Amino acid sequence: MVIGTFLGVLMLFGTASCSDDHFDVIPESATGAQNLWENILGNGETNDLAAIMRRTIVMKSETDRQGFRNGEMLTYDKLLSDPQAYTVWAPKDGTYDASYYTNLLDQRDAALAADPTDRNAWALNWSVANQFVLNHIARFNYEGVRDRQKVRMLNSKVSYYDASKNIFNTVAMDGTPAINSSNGTLHFLGAVSPFAYNIYDFIASSDDFSKMWAVLSDPTVDHQEFSEAASTQGALDENGNMVYPDSVFYNYNDILNRCGAQIRNEDSVYVALLPSDACWDDAFAKVKSLFRYGKSYAYGWNRTKGEFENKENDAYKFNTDSLADYETNMALISSAFFTSSRFPVENSADSAQVVGYALSADSIISTNNVIYYNSNVGGDNPIFNGQKPVRASNGFVFAVDKYMVDPAYSFISKNDFSLTYGYYVANAKGTTGEEGRDWSELIVLTPETRNEEVKGEIEDDMYRRFEQNGSSNMQVDIRLPNIYSGKYKISAVMVPNRTHIGKINRNNQGEEVDERTMFSCRLYDDAEAIIGSESATITVDPDTIQTYVLFESVEFPKCYVNLPDGYESFPRLRFILSRRNQMRSKNSLNIARIIIEPVRE
Repeated sequence: MVIGTFLGVLMLFGTASCSDDHFDVIPESATGAQNLWENILGNGETNDLAAIMRRTIVMKSETDRQGFRNGEMLTYDKLLSDPQAYTVWAPKDGTYDASYYTNLLDQRDAALAADPTDRNAWALNWSVANQFVLNHIARFNYEGVRDRQKVRMLNSKVSYYDASKNIFNTVAMDGTPAINSSNGTLHFLGAVSPFAYNIYDFIASSDDFSKMWAVLSDPTVDHQEFSEAASTQGALDENGNMVYPDSVFYNYNDILNRCGAQIRNEDSVYVALLPSDACWDDAFAKVKSLFRYGKSYAYGWNRTKGEFENKENDAYKFNTDSLADYETNMALISSAFFTSSRFPVENSADSAQVVGYALSADSIISTNNVIYYNSNVGGDNPIFNGQKPVRASNGFVFAVDKYMVDPAYSFISKNDFSLTYGYYVANAKGTTGEEGRDWSELIVLTPETRNEEVKGEIEDDMYRRFEQNGSSNMQVDIRLPNIYSGKYKISAVMVPNRTHIGKINRNNQGEEVDERTMFSCRLYDDAEAIIGSESATITVDPDTIQTYVLFESVEFPKCYVNLPDGYESFPRLRFILSRRNQMRSKNSLNIARIIIEPVRE
């Protein structure tokens, strides 16, 4: 297989910053003898602009690499020669530093000469196209016949043209009459039109975010794959390999894909919490504390045996430092964006409402569903470090120089779950399942079966019952999901056995027997090592459904989140119902929910 290089279509698929029809040829009525390009080239006051346009390759988005039409290089001089209607607001010579853009194009040419597919070279071309050329061109013909108009530029930025005041995007027209052209109108500006940075542009362009940008643009995160199906086949070469004159590549950015925020979209409104270079290392260290991966992990859980099949010498071993760094970068950046569409404000386009809610809400949820709690309830959330937001074209950027996020108030969330699956039982009476292997009974309370003498409520009126088998110790092992390395408080909602009328223990005379279940708990890692100490013995109140704290603060030494595919591993919470604590033959554990929450110090 041979992929076409500079003469091929190298099109990277990504989030486009302008729509695909911007450069389609749509003939419209002529308004002058010469086209826009001829008027830009011939008026004598926009020679610098003409020189830049002639060299800048047409790109519809930063991931577009087409640059050719009918086998010919497509540059903006050719685009403005088309019959489709445009309006150009042209800065005059001497009103801006044209050498800045020509230097970027020189760097592009040098890079493309060495490697026609060099992504950095195309990024330089896109910088000139997006921030300068496209920032002065709009689709359709905007003549000076109306008052203030909203104008969508070819780079998707929104500008405002006020013909009555001779103002375009805050820049004064210099007084030179507009030139009607056969394919649009040419206006003249007394300065360059300012480029409105969106949040992605801020990260890519600002020296304050060089460390974050290095992560986002790293080839291990931002990569491309050749698509044979989407590419145009040519002929076989002398070695029998297919030649693709028009080659299509797909671009993937792992972090932005996980992010859920379209931070290049000009029609959205986001709030961004971005650690600057001044605090990046501290932010990285704080978040990395969640990803202390162990040297090895047992995996391959056997539900019947209640153990991992691959353990000890067969346990999974990998480069923990590399995975920890990757997941830290992923978590730190992908959780940094908040969409105003989730804010309960009357007008999500109102700056004061959006910023005010972000600062003072009890909690805000990032686009990838990380909850940032406000530890300063009633005041501004400390995570914003007292910074004032910078206005971007699609939202607001808080560039913090101190990383005040406590992982326990954000990345580690409360996990409250019922025992629908993920448990293993030993020495219990088999009540359901093939050969009694399930060893449990799902109890669903109804008005007819609920004992009203027992106070308290159960979510969904359901719990799982495990009945002890004879005089042996019973153990119930519960899988704990999504455990980061860190400190947790672990609780359980326990249900008295007498809550269900049919489960009340009675003597031969039919009298209810006083039954007080006593149990303790331990935590085990995947290698069967005990984490922390065994809990104190807990006695279940026979008259009240209660939440019992099993561990007030226990630290999990290693992380079990985002392990490589195929290597699921986890710690376990073990309930132990000792035969020594057994008071009656029907002693049982009735567990409604397990609650795991971060310890917030």
